[in-house]
Amino acid sequence: MSGIYIHIPFCKQACYYCNFHFSTSFESYRSEMIASICTELEYKKSVFKNVKVRTVYFGGGTPSLLENHEIDAILLSLHSNYETNSVEEMTIEANPEDISLQKLKHWKSKGINRVSLGVQSFFEEDLEQMNRVHDSKQAIQAIEYIKLAGFDNFSIDFMFALPLLSDKQLIKNLDKVIELDVPHISCYNLTVEEQTALIQLIKKGKIEELSQEKSIRQFQLIMEKLSNHKYLQYEISNYAKSGYKSKHNSAYWEQKQYIGIGPSAHSFYNNVRTFNIANNIGYIKKIESGSDYYETEELTEKDFFNEFVMTRLRTSKGLNVRELELLFPMYIEGFRAKTATFLRAGQLAFFGDEYRLTNQGKLMADYITSEFFEI
Repeated sequence: MSGIYIHIPFCKQACYYCNFHFSTSFESYRSEMIASICTELEYKKSVFKNVKVRTVYFGGGTPSLLENHEIDAILLSLHSNYETNSVEEMTIEANPEDISLQKLKHWKSKGINRVSLGVQSFFEEDLEQMNRVHDSKQAIQAIEYIKLAGFDNFSIDFMFALPLLSDKQLIKNLDKVIELDVPHISCYNLTVEEQTALIQLIKKGKIEELSQEKSIRQFQLIMEKLSNHKYLQYEISNYAKSGYKSKHNSAYWEQKQYIGIGPSAHSFYNNVRTFNIANNIGYIKKIESGSDYYETEELTEKDFFNEFVMTRLRTSKGLNVRELELLFPMYIEGFRAKTATFLRAGQLAFFGDEYRLTNQGKLMADYITSEFFEI
């Protein structure tokens, strides 16, 4: 499976927790950015020559800020330069305040068949504390519009362990999602990242320190609640009803080829990872002048092994030991030896040929996977 990620680096305002690449002051170069994204799509067409694109993902930033004619221009460049007749899933990220029935219907008419909506919480105090633009009413209205526009495949992003979010409120958030019959939910633990407003607010005492105990407790509540309502936790942060897994993100976890378009976007193809420049004006200038706009990293065998372990153990499929033995025979003995501790602790389980994290293991997934890394 081959995928294309398109990064739209525009936002109305900065959410306090976000460390993704974006700008809130983009009107002066908006048209140039769209043109540069279209040009980069043309530049990279040789990577996927004679390759059928299976998934497309508009991320950001906030792709829902695009005007219809802007997304039309990007899609025209996409279809002109790539084999897109076999696209199975085309996702666009959206914020509730940008959603209108007219815009959604336009997206659908252009082949976009999945919406990922950034709700985060249905409680006003959480939204205000994280500096979100929308309110709860807009979030619910956006979900209704998505359904009215004919999207049966859509996802909602939620956050947990927010400073003001109690366990009861978390359950109410999940109850609302279940009531609204949302087919896919992504639940992310609030983390404090460098160079965000959140870390500064915590340092100044304006927001309380995040609680690890609360994170663990609420993660357990989410797993239990959604499992009881027939959502499969197919990846640490992602839950789907039958038939609604994200195909694009699943390709990342299976180490499939993809190309990233736009400032800060990453690509992975031919055993190479590339990183686009994370500066909007710099990106536009380099694209316009034909200069190098990305850095390249050739992955070593150890890099591939470490990524294989990390991505596979995050999923419900787990890590297939026969596949591991076939791809990395030199590391299989060391891997098996390291599993013993986690098997005894009940954090890892072995089913046939597959090692999978248990619910207890999922609580410390990053630590467990890192213990298998070859340095």
